[in-house]
Formats: sequence, structure tokens, C-alpha cells
Amino acid sequence: MEKPLSDLMVLDLTRALAGPICGRLLSDLGARVIKVEPPDGDLTRLLVPRVDGLSPYFVQYNAGKECISVDLYSDPGRELFLQLVQHADIVLENYRPGVMDRLGIDFDQLQAVNPKIVMASVSGWGHDNSRSDQGAFASAIHAEAGVTEMVARRRKEEPRNDPMSHSDTCTGLHALGAVLAALHLRDRTGEGQKVEVSMAESTLMVNDLAAIEMSGQDPMVGFKGGQNWSPVLRMANGRYVSITTDITTNDGFRYLVEALNRPDLAQDPRFAVIEDRVANREALTEILAEFVATFDDAAAVEAAIGPRGVIAAEVRSVPELAATEWAKEREAFVDIDTGRGEMITVPQSPWRFRGVEAGVKPRVGYRGQDNREVLNEILGLSASQLDDLETEAIISSRPPRWSRDSQ
Repeated sequence: MEKPLSDLMVLDLTRALAGPICGRLLSDLGARVIKVEPPDGDLTRLLVPRVDGLSPYFVQYNAGKECISVDLYSDPGRELFLQLVQHADIVLENYRPGVMDRLGIDFDQLQAVNPKIVMASVSGWGHDNSRSDQGAFASAIHAEAGVTEMVARRRKEEPRNDPMSHSDTCTGLHALGAVLAALHLRDRTGEGQKVEVSMAESTLMVNDLAAIEMSGQDPMVGFKGGQNWSPVLRMANGRYVSITTDITTNDGFRYLVEALNRPDLAQDPRFAVIEDRVANREALTEILAEFVATFDDAAAVEAAIGPRGVIAAEVRSVPELAATEWAKEREAFVDIDTGRGEMITVPQSPWRFRGVEAGVKPRVGYRGQDNREVLNEILGLSASQLDDLETEAIISSRPPRWSRDSQ
């Protein structure tokens, strides 16, 4: 069955996370995505732990892509890449600003060989500004863009880095949206387009408290302090459940009182009006904690309070969620074959189209695995020409060191 973007070809120069997630999603939507790696490969291939020599971290955002390895610092490698660009629709890159120009493959040079090419550039701070040359990892952007400070303030603790790379992943999603918009614009104008997406601005965009902060108000007072009041509480079985309800409305508080079977709380002066409830939410949390501690599992908590609009969610690990009936019904996880029968399980993309397929292709390539097939099929290079390119180290490949060892 055809996928939505099955008529598109993408050259993916990106590495690490913010760029590769965009490439993976384009692949999941049906595009032919060719990952173009330097001779030393994508740095995330080397991350541990590994399964059969492959890093699950790398596999999660590079599954479904064909893999070639070209030395773009050489003139023949550059020419080879530009020949591929003539057949491509999209080029993705996340080098620091200026690197593509130094390689001789910036947007003007790409457009010279393919006027309809769409190029997406992902960087930490965007191009042509005072911070363009500054490197960026998610932790650095979280620190600079207010995320680290805001979380520390809410938790009343010293600032610390979040282990999740939110800035990378949201930037990749914004890059996907920009690429699809550029393709639509190309359909209208017949011309290619360059779009750039910065991690800093992407992180600001998904911070739903940014406007409150900019207004000079405390986001922990009012809306976020009450409507998204969601304490995590311990049950009798030692596991935890997250409780979410709205105490900034009288109906929301009444539902909570009814769920707890505590009519006395409605007369308690600490919770008389919205401002009081927000100010005394820690006391309310203690009352709710006593209630939750009487239950042995999250389903029982949900059964007791769910009908009144109070949401109870069990705190689970990813493997625990994968084992649920919901995950099986949605086919929310996919097994990717390492090439020797071992499987690495990755999250499926979230889209479900009616009558059209979408989703990750269950394969992952080693560096340069598809050199010969891709360059022969697209450019018509013969076996002897490919042999010469390998001899001159213009193209190269390296299978993983097959091992079950996680070191």
C-alpha cells in the first residue's frame, strides 16, 4: 500500500538527534531517505549499550533509512553528492552554520544543480546572528532557554539537567513541519526553498508557560498551580500513580471532594475559594495521598475517582507500557532486525491514516551498507566505478562488530 510521501527522495546528512528524527519521520511517511554519513559515521552509532553491535539509540531515529558513506571533504565525494542532489527532493543537514558552505554544498550550490531542491538546516541558534557559531546540545539549550530554571523553581531545588533531550526532539518535529510547508510552497511556485530551524526557538515555542513568564507573572500561581495540579502519590503496593484534576474551578473541586468522599473539605476555609485552594495545594496533596495509599493498584484508584473527572495514571516504565493491551492494539512499538535475527524494539510513529500506510520500515543499515545499490540505481555507476571509489576511499563501509556484549 502506498504511503503519503512515497514519491519523495531525501538526502539526510544529519547526525545525533534533532536532524535524524526529522529524517526518520519523513521515512515513516513513505519518503526514500538516504542517510549520507562521513567516513567516521554518525557519532550515535558508537553509543552504548549495544545489541549485536548496534546502538538502540541510533536505531530508534535511523531505522528505515538507506545508508551510504561518502567523504564530502574530497572533491570526488562532493561531486558524487551533487549528482545525487539532482535526483533528490529534500536535503537535511544539522552542521554548524557555515560548514555546508565550506564543503561546497550550501543551498546556492545545491539549487544550481537542482532548482527545486528543498533544504532544511537545523542548528542550535539559527543562522546569521551573534550566536550562530555556538555549539548546542539539548542540555545547553534547556539551560539557556529557561527550561532548567523553571523546572528547578517549580520543584524548589537546585537546577539540574533533564536526561531527556526535549529540545532535540521538538526541533526535529518543527523541521518536519517546515519541510512539508516548503514542499507545498514548491508545488505552488515551482521553486525550491531553504528553511532553517533553531533548537532555541523550537524550545521556546513548545514552552507553554513562556508567555506567562514574559508577562511578569508566576506560572505556578493560578492556571498551572491548580488546573494542572498533578501530584504523584504512592499506593499501598509501593507503586506510584499520578493524579490530575482541576482545582481552579468550583465544579472541579466539588468532583474531587465527591471522589474522596470528604464532604467536610467543602467547608474547610483552606479550600474555600480558588486562590485558597491553589495556595494550600500541598495540604490538599497530603489528604489525597492518604486516600491513594489505601489502594493496591492504579486501576482501583481510577475506578474510585475516574467517574468524577479525576484522572489517575500509573507511573510506568517504557517496557511496562509496551506490555499493555493499549500498546498491542495500537502496535505502538516495532521490532527492527539488526541483520542477524536480534531485534531492537523502537516506538512506532504516531500517525494512523485511513486507507494509507505510514510507519517505520523495519530495517537498519550499517555505515555504507547501501553504497553500491544506491549509487548504481540512482547514478548508474558500474561495479568497476564503485570499486575505484572504494579504492580511493571516496565511499566506504563498515559492518558492525557483531556482538551481544553491551560494552
